[in-house]
Amino acid sequence: MKASRPLLALLAALALATACGGGEPTAGKIAFMSIRDGSEAIYVVNAEGSGQTRLTNNPAEDIYPVWSTVGGR
Repeated sequence: MKASRPLLALLAALALATACGGGEPTAGKIAFMSIRDGSEAIYVVNAEGSGQTRLTNNPAEDIYPVWSTVGGR
C-alpha cells in the first residue's frame, strides 16, 4: 500500500491545482509527495515537468501538500 501513496499524493495535487482554476498560488505548479530519497518529502514542480524542487527535508513524514491562500504571496 505504501508504494501507491506517491501516486495518490500526485493525483490529489493535480486535482487541487485543477479545482483552484489555475489562480495563485498554484498557477503552473504541482506540489506532490515522494519517497525517492528514503523518506516522505514534499516537492514542487512546474506543470510541464521542469524545475523540480524539494521543499522539506526532515525525518518526519511530510505528506499531503496543500496550497494555502493565507499570508499573501
